[in-house]
Parts: sequence; C-alpha cells; structure tokens
Amino acid sequence: MEDQRTFREKEYQASSSVNRQRKNGVVVRQKGSKGVTESPQAERVEAVSIQERKEVELDALSNITSGEDEAFSKVFQRTKFFPPSREWILTAVAFWGIILLGAVLRFWGLGDKPLHHDESLHAYFALRLMENLRNYQYNPLLHGPFQFHIIALVYKISQIVGAPDHGVNTTTVRIAAATLGTVIVGLPFFLRDYLGKLGAWFACFLLALSPSMVYFSRFAREDIYMACFTLLLVVAVGRYVRSRKGLWLVIAAGAFSLSYATKEATFLTIAVFGSFVGAVVMWELGLSWSIRSSVSNRAIARYLPKTAAPIALLLFFLILLPIAKAVLGWINTLSTAINEPRNANTANLLVQDLKDSTVALLPWLGMELALYIFSIIVREIIGMLPRPGKRGLAARVDARRQPLLDSLVSMPWTHWFGAIVCAISIFLLLFTVLFTNVKQGIGDGIWQGLYYWIQQQQQARGGQPWYYYLLLISLYEQIGVVFGLVGIVVCLYRPSRFRLFLVYWFVGNVFIYSWAGEKMPWLMIHMTMPLMLLAAIGLQVLVIRLLNLVVQWRLSRVKMIPTESQIGLSVASISKRPIAQGAMLLSVPVTLFLLVLTLQNMFQVTYVHPADGPHEMMIYVQTTTDVNTVMGKIDALDQKVDGGKHQLPIGVMTDAQWPFAWYLRDYTNVCFQFPTNCSDRNPAVIISAVSSLSTSQIEYATPTKNGKPPTYLFKRYHLRTWWDEGYKPPAAGGVGLFVWLSYGDNPPSSKAPFDLGRAMKNIWLWWWQRRPIGSTMGSTDMGLLIRKDLRMLP
Repeated sequence: MEDQRTFREKEYQASSSVNRQRKNGVVVRQKGSKGVTESPQAERVEAVSIQERKEVELDALSNITSGEDEAFSKVFQRTKFFPPSREWILTAVAFWGIILLGAVLRFWGLGDKPLHHDESLHAYFALRLMENLRNYQYNPLLHGPFQFHIIALVYKISQIVGAPDHGVNTTTVRIAAATLGTVIVGLPFFLRDYLGKLGAWFACFLLALSPSMVYFSRFAREDIYMACFTLLLVVAVGRYVRSRKGLWLVIAAGAFSLSYATKEATFLTIAVFGSFVGAVVMWELGLSWSIRSSVSNRAIARYLPKTAAPIALLLFFLILLPIAKAVLGWINTLSTAINEPRNANTANLLVQDLKDSTVALLPWLGMELALYIFSIIVREIIGMLPRPGKRGLAARVDARRQPLLDSLVSMPWTHWFGAIVCAISIFLLLFTVLFTNVKQGIGDGIWQGLYYWIQQQQQARGGQPWYYYLLLISLYEQIGVVFGLVGIVVCLYRPSRFRLFLVYWFVGNVFIYSWAGEKMPWLMIHMTMPLMLLAAIGLQVLVIRLLNLVVQWRLSRVKMIPTESQIGLSVASISKRPIAQGAMLLSVPVTLFLLVLTLQNMFQVTYVHPADGPHEMMIYVQTTTDVNTVMGKIDALDQKVDGGKHQLPIGVMTDAQWPFAWYLRDYTNVCFQFPTNCSDRNPAVIISAVSSLSTSQIEYATPTKNGKPPTYLFKRYHLRTWWDEGYKPPAAGGVGLFVWLSYGDNPPSSKAPFDLGRAMKNIWLWWWQRRPIGSTMGSTDMGLLIRKDLRMLP
C-alpha cells in the first residue's frame, strides 16, 4: 500500500516536472488539424518522462501481492487530489459563462408577458392537477402529460418557498420551460468529441442567443420541453456509442420516453432518427464486403467502390423512399376518412378496441420479459453464460469501422434492460397520473396520441404554405442560416457519421414539418436547434483558419516561415492566394454584422415586442397586454366593492373563456358561457370576445328602443393579435411571397411584379426599426362591461 502511494506521488512529481519544463520553454508544441509536433528536446524530455513512469509503475506493481492492495490502489487514485489544470479551468469558465448568459436571457422578466391562449390552458389544468391528481386526464388536444406534471411541481415548490400568489403566477408557469431551455444551452458540452471543443462552445453560444430558442424558452408550451429531450437523446446516444457506458443508454431511453410524454410530434422524430440509423446500419454492413479486391480485372476494379457500403446505402433509400411516400399518402387518406362525420363512430370504436386489447396484452408481455430476465440471471449464477468477450455476430464486427453495429450487437443485457425499465417507468408514471388512472392511462398513452395526430393532418391549423419555415427562420436567425449553410458544406466535404447525422436531422425536420398539416411558429425550434449545431461547425472552421492566418503573420514578423504540417491547414497555399486571405478577413465584419442582427432580432421579439403580433412574425395569435389592463380594472373594482375578497360576480361569455379561466382562478363567483346556466343575469362584470362581442354591446351597453338607458358601460380591447399573412399564395388568401415582400398585403395591382429593391428595403426596415411589412390590423377583440351602478368607469 505504501508502495502504491509512493508510485502515485512519484508519477505526479514526474508529470509536474515535465509541465515546469514546458512552461520554461523546453517543450514547444504547435497544434493543428494534422497532429502535434515537438522539438527534439521536447521529444527527449517526453521519453525520459515516459521511462520514469514505466519504472515507477513496474516498481509499484511488483509489490502488489493481493487483491486488497489493488482495491486500495483504486480507491487511493480516486481520492488523491490533483489541482485542476489551466486548460480545465478555462474550459469550465467558458462553458459555464455561456450557460449563465443563456439562463439570464431566459429568466429575466419571465412573467412580464401575458399568457398565450395555449399557455393559459396548460397553466390552468396544471393547477387542477396540483389540487387533485384525479382532476387530470391525458388529452392529446393539450399534448402530453409531462408539462402538466412539471408545471404542477413548480407550483408546489413555489408554494413551499412562499412565492407570490400562492406560488401560481405567470412566472412560475414558465419556470420549467426556461429551465429546460437553459439545459439545451449546456448540452453541446457533452458533444465535444464530435464537434470539437471550440465547435461545442459555439453551439452553446448560438443556442443561448438564438431568437427562437430564447423566445420559446420563455413560453409554456410543450415544444421547448420536447426540443430539450430530443437533444438529450442525441447526446446520450452519441456518448453511449463512444463510451459504451450503460448510464448513457438509460439516459437516452429516459429522454425518448419524456419526449413521447411531452408531444405527439415525437413520431416525426422517430421517422427522421430511425431512417438515419437504418442508413448507417446498411452502410456499416456494406463495409464488411470488399468489392474492389474481389475483382481480378484491375481495369474494372478501379471504377468500383472499395466496399459495398455505397451500394447498400443506395438500396436502402431506393426501398425506403417509396415506402415513406406510400406511408405518408396512407396517413393523409386515413386522416381524411377519420374526419368524415359518418366514419367518426367507427374510428372511435376501433381505437377503443385497440386500447382494450393493448391493456389486456401488456401484463403477459411483462411476465414474458420478467421470465426471460430471470433465466439470464439464473444462467449467470450457475455459470452457464459465456465469459465476457466478443462471440458470435459481435466477433465479426469491426468496432472501429462499424461503431453503431458494434454497439448494437455487443450491448450487455443489463444496458438494454435498464433502458427499457427507465422508459416504461416514465411512461407509466406520467400517463397514469402517478398511478391514479392506470388502465385508461396506458391505453390512451399508446393509441390516443397517435389517433389525434393522424386526425390533425387534415385540419392543417394555421393554413401556412410549404415555405413558411424557410421565411420565418430567415427573418430571425441570420448567423444561424449563413453559417448553417457553411456547416452543411463542411459536413458534406469532410463527413463523419455525426456530421452527416446533423445534416440529415436538419433537412429531415425541414421536410417533415413542412409536410405536416399544422404549421406554427413554435415548431421552428425543431429546425433551428440542429441548424445551430451545423452553424457551430461552420464557425469553428472559419475561426481556426483565421487563427492560423494570425499565427502565420506573427511568425512572419520574426522571419519564420511555418510549414503546412506545423500550422495544420494549408497556410502555405493560402499565403499564395491573397484573394482567399482577403475573403477570410472580410468574413470577420460580416460575421459580426450577422451576430449583431441576430441579437437585435432576439432583443426585439423577446423584450420589446413579446406580445405584439403585428410586429413579430414569430408571435402567433398572442394574448395582448390589454388582458393585464382588464384584470387590473377587475381587481380594482373587486377591492372597492368587497375589499378584495374575490367574490365579485363575473360573467364570461363565449370565446372569452381562455385565457380568463386562468386569470380569474381566484374568483369564486364566475359563470362561464354567460348567460347560459347562470343564476345571476346581471353580474358586476361581463367579459365578451369574438362572436359574442357585438351582441354583448348591443344587449347590455346600448339604449333600448323605449329609451331605457344601458345597464353597463362598455369598452373594447384587443384580445389577440397576429402578423400579416399576405405572404400566403393567392389561393390561400394572400398575395404571394415575393409580391408581399415588395408591397405588403396591398400591391398596386394583382399583377404587380417582384421588386427586389423594395423587398430588401422592407426587410431592412423591419430588421432595424420593426416597421411591419403588411397590415397591423390583425386582431380578435374582447369587450369589458361593468355595471353602471358600481360607478367606476373603465
């Protein structure tokens, strides 16, 4: 044991000695993409260091005589404190600094914006869930149960710590979204092996500042949760393939289950990720068959691929694409049939049969799995399992060239069993509402979400054109778009499995979300997130080349001409191309301009116009700040009438229930769908909206024909507003994208041509002055009616 301690101390002293020599200039290293080169003196020092380490190690190991000493050695190595290196400290500061920035951007003024229609639904039913678990039942219209459980948990914690409004307010509603949005910022740290350290930092940086990622991280909708779990799934699978640690596979399974319990769009994730995994498996299978070496005729062999991998990949897509087209067509046909009124009952009965059959079958499947695992454990106890090592199919897989196949065929049973248990546990916990609704929760969780998602394909909510996301992302994400395209080129020019996955993920999401019937601005984050990772790769290449130019310039000042191997990039060739040098130097102000423009968009949509639909395309039918004005008047009236006891009689008419069901949550005398089934026909306050707006004004705030004065005072407010949609095709009610960019929604004629100059001017003025391109009149209104005898004008 003493020898082991001596070994570790000598090893540390030897490494410290080498580090001191490096600091004193003995060792000179120059890093580049092609490796590390050192001076001959550095090589001698390294050789001495290695020899010392070997001698110390052999001396210590010769004195280890028992397993006890080995165990103690491992414990000692874990507990021995070594001061963190300068590189480790700089890395931690860099990543934690940008994560902190992302958190500040997401939490600052989190509750200032009024709740969106959808947010109010989520906030209200999460409150009901916190009050009583049996108040909640999974409804795919409101999406998965995760968000209701997590918001309810935040409510409860906020109550415990004494937050305002008994822990229930617009800030606590959004805390979970802001938290997981911040987690997204930090997740690329675990992709350093794939993106590079600089690339991973750029990914964190871009995700922290992205306008869409910031805005929707402050938005209590399920999409930011799903985005977090999707990126966590990517990180965990990537780490598992690299490290083969079972914990990462369990995390991946948990992330997938949480994503499924968050939103039905996980089916689209399965389609994109699953097809890529299938393509990689086919490629790696093809690598095991050498084509060129099996052909004796060299003249023919030179035109053939080295392996069958390209052929296998081509066959995969030739088979997959027709199947995908048929499946998408079948989904559209099925959606049409389901939405036919005459087929509704039949479809509902069929889905209910599927639920009942599934619930009846699952216990048997669980018992079969349990028996199988039990048999593995018994065989392991009695020594019948084969010894660790690659056998059978696993022995035929090359771990270096076929990492994905190797992960699949050599996976220990404990890894996949742990992953299954984790995924099923999360599914049961959330869909059964903490095991209070087991039977129905299981059936609904498996089938109801899929059924609803298929139904919605024909609804096409929003009615947006296929180019909707291309326009939306281009208006906001300038640095991401430009360097994302650069990143795509880099990934295709210097491909790796992970780089190709990022390209496939982004392109696949753009295609599949553009195909899907429902197109809403919050869905853009599922395209923005992989785009930011691609942009990080593009930025990394640019920065490395610029740094190499700086190194070349500094060395030229001291009359030293570096070689290509020393710098790591083709500096020698760059130095002979002044045009390339000029272009790279010009990229610096261009990049800074794109960054400033992106920050401007983020600041405007998040902090200046967070509830101003006519000025922000990213905002869709957002509740206006007039809701806060209305609630302020109601609270003031309540304080005047009965001292703020929240017993004020209030009638809420059709189309005004949301978001007022949440905002009036503390009032005990509220009648919704007023005046239907309301005992008080003359409440102190009436709120109307949309279809009931004009009728309420006529009935309650207009003098009668016999001259009787109105009973209520009426004032009109904006309930929701939206961005002008003149960019839609004429068949969908717009004027067309290019005409709209040129003239807004009111062109001089139906055949007005596209004017590039006017279009660029309109976009420029919107970027910097937020001058809308089209009309600002898009809104749905509400009316506030206060009984006149209360003598309080609105």
